[in-house]
Parts: sequence; C-alpha cells; structure tokens
Amino acid sequence: MNEFTIRPAHRKRRAGKTWKNTQNAYADDCYQYKTFLNALDLDEPDVVLDDIKEFGACFTEGISIKTRRKFQPATAYRRFGTALRYHRYRIFKGLPSSVSLPELISHGGFREGSLRADPNSPYNELPSDADAADKIHPFLDESWKAVLDWLGPEAGDISKCSRRDRLASETSLITGMRIDEICSLTEQQIRNLARHVEPARPSKLIPLWITKTKGLKPGYVFLPSFLVKQLLEYIDGERQAAIDRAYAVRVNFEPTPILFVNDVKSTYAAAGNPLSPDTLSRAFSDACLSIGFSHEIDCYVLDKLGAPLLSPSGKNIIEKRLVSDHTFHDLRHTFAMLTYIDSAASGGQEPWKLVSARLRHSSILTTLRSYLRWLDRAEQEISNALMKTYRMIDNIGHGE
Repeated sequence: MNEFTIRPAHRKRRAGKTWKNTQNAYADDCYQYKTFLNALDLDEPDVVLDDIKEFGACFTEGISIKTRRKFQPATAYRRFGTALRYHRYRIFKGLPSSVSLPELISHGGFREGSLRADPNSPYNELPSDADAADKIHPFLDESWKAVLDWLGPEAGDISKCSRRDRLASETSLITGMRIDEICSLTEQQIRNLARHVEPARPSKLIPLWITKTKGLKPGYVFLPSFLVKQLLEYIDGERQAAIDRAYAVRVNFEPTPILFVNDVKSTYAAAGNPLSPDTLSRAFSDACLSIGFSHEIDCYVLDKLGAPLLSPSGKNIIEKRLVSDHTFHDLRHTFAMLTYIDSAASGGQEPWKLVSARLRHSSILTTLRSYLRWLDRAEQEISNALMKTYRMIDNIGHGE
C-alpha cells in the first residue's frame, strides 16, 4: 500500500504538478480501506468485487467524525475509486487476487457533479453528487461589504485595527485568486509592481505572474493600481510591525518572504510567520457568523469512539449547529460572475472565454459546467445585483 501511494504522487511530481495532497489522500484512503478489511477479517488476496462495493457503501450512509454529518458523495467516490485502483495495482505487481482485472476496469467516476460511468461500472451503485452549479454561492448584494467591514477597516482608516484579513479578502474578490494563492504571494512580488502604480488611474490593471497555483498551472492575475498601493502600504506598515515584534520576542527569527503574516496580536511563537489558509478561512467564516450570515444544519451526536448516540426510541440523536452562509472561496465565485456580467454588458463576444482565462481554468468546459448553469437560473435578477456590486467594489479604490 505504501508503494501504491507513492506511484501516483511520483507521476505527478515528474509532470511538475502538485503531489503531496495526492499522496496524502491516497494514504488516508488506504488506511480507511485497510481498517475495513481488518474489521471483516479479510485478507487482500481474498477480496472480491462485492467487498469493495461494501467498502464504498460505508461512505454513502456513514457519518464523518470530523463534520458529524453524512459523508459527501465525492468522498465515497474517491475512496471507492482508490480501492479499485489499489487492487488493479496488486494485479499489475503479480500478487494473488480473487477479483479479476475486467471487474476493476471502469470508465466510471465522479467529476464535478456528473457521474461518468458505463452501464456495468461499479460506480453506478454510488449516489450522484450535487450539481456543480449548486456549489456556486457568489455574493449578490451588499452582504460582502458587511463581511469586509467586520474583517477590518477600509483603506485610509486611521484606527490601529488590523487590515490584513480584509485586504486579503479584497484581493480575492478583485482578482479571483484562490485562498492558497493569496497566502503564497510574496512581499517581493508586490514590491516589483510598485513602479506600475498610477494614483491618477486607480483602476489601471497591473498584471502579476503567479506560479504557486492549483495544479501548479501558472498564469496572470490582474491587480488594479489602487490595490497594489494598499498592499504596499500593508508591507511598510502593519507587516513591518509584525516582523519587528517577531524579532523582539523570538530568538534567531528569520523573516518569511510571504506577503501576509501573523499580526502583532499573535503569540510569540507564531509572530511574523506566514498567514495560513486555514487561519484566513476561519476569520472569514467567523465574520459571516458574527453578522448573522448563517444557517442551521443537523449534526449527529457521537460518543468518544465516534459512534452515533441513539435515543431511547432507537433514533439517532441530532443537534443543530450554525454554519456560515459563505466561505472564502465564494469571493472567487463572485469575481467570476462579475467578470462575465461586465464583459457581456460591454459587448464582449465570448465573455465565458474571458472568465475562463481570468480564473485560469485548464478548460473552458470547467467554467461552463459550473457557472453557466448557475447563471441560467435567474440571469436578469442576478445581473442587476452583480452590477450594483461591481460599482461598489470599484469604490474601494477611491475610499468611498
């Protein structure tokens, strides 16, 4: 199994793609699968296809200890697919197998809300996932402004409150960058843009080439002049204060090249370290919860071993939990829809191609599969709301 987890990771590494998450995912799936086999007292050579299907079924009705909710269909597809591929790998290595190669070969699989499977595929027995369009949640009104105001003061505010989280969120909203990409930006990347800043033209777009992206697919993002100016002010002000504190409280501190860092309020051990995507994501979700942009979900009550607790009547005990209506990634969704609406309103012939390019998708089909179906549902109402949002975002650069 260890060798199996290395193989796909090594293949991605040779292709210049990200591989650590791939290997971690395979290792986790194999751990789950081995635990399943041990529970049934099954040896790997004795496994038949029905056993692998039963493993997949564990995640169609099972409960995640982490979320205390039922597993997402995508989790079932991934772990079931890993078990199939692992047994194919065993056969490739010449190890004994009770399941045949034809049984394991399938054109099935879950891809962005769609099930691609032949009639005889074992994937057909797994439930279908939500449509990709159902996972798009852009901000359609002024609610994004309330979230940003909670995260930090506007540009030009003379208060001593941190602007880091707000500035990082504005960067995503204005450029469409993912949270990992924002947390990978370096101080030097922004300093290199300083000579292109034109105060008289705050909306002038300045291209920035980024390489630390999803799938390591490099591309340009476009930062308006006013945003670069605000990032430079963060570097020389708030960021420098955090670095100075780190020098004062930590022995042998070595400053990071990363743009966004833990602020002066962080612990001495964390002071000046790079801002993590998890920290930024939590700050954004907490802001939504704090201002009431939330909804209730049902969660199972589990015991110390992770088993669901039952009521005297034998039913699962359920409790309510508040979750945020939006995630940080919804800023990227908003950017995508704003780009489309603006291009279409300006007479652009192929606005979706522009959206796909700005999002740096590998294929325009990825863009259409998600955003086009979402937009078709209520285009006129959405267009009006987004254009109002677009005008409000433009005012960020003018301090209005």
